[in-house]
Amino acid sequence: MELPKSLNRPRLPPYNQRSIPACVAHATAANMRYFWLAKTGKIIQFSPRFLDILSWTEDLDLNDGRDPDVVLELARMVGCCTEALLPNDTTLPIERYRDRSIITSEMMAEAYTYRLKNYYWASI
Repeated sequence: MELPKSLNRPRLPPYNQRSIPACVAHATAANMRYFWLAKTGKIIQFSPRFLDILSWTEDLDLNDGRDPDVVLELARMVGCCTEALLPNDTTLPIERYRDRSIITSEMMAEAYTYRLKNYYWASI
């Protein structure tokens, strides 16, 4: 039996992010690195912290994990900035790691240049 195409989504592995519940953003940023390496031949250090901060929704508490669909949609619609603009310091307390006020227009502009066309990029 073949799965419906609607369920054919990337299989994102968990990544070690210490005690911060940002594994979805870490996995997405890692898969984005693979995609852009294949596309450009360059390793781009995407910031999982950027995706983690932007993927907060009102139904989540500070320590809650993120919805993979929301993070993937952000990667497609917004993109992801690099660690040069937003370092991924997992030693920060969670309230500083997830501080939405640190997102700048420069980060958003850079992220937009690294948008994904669809969700099927993880199979590269």
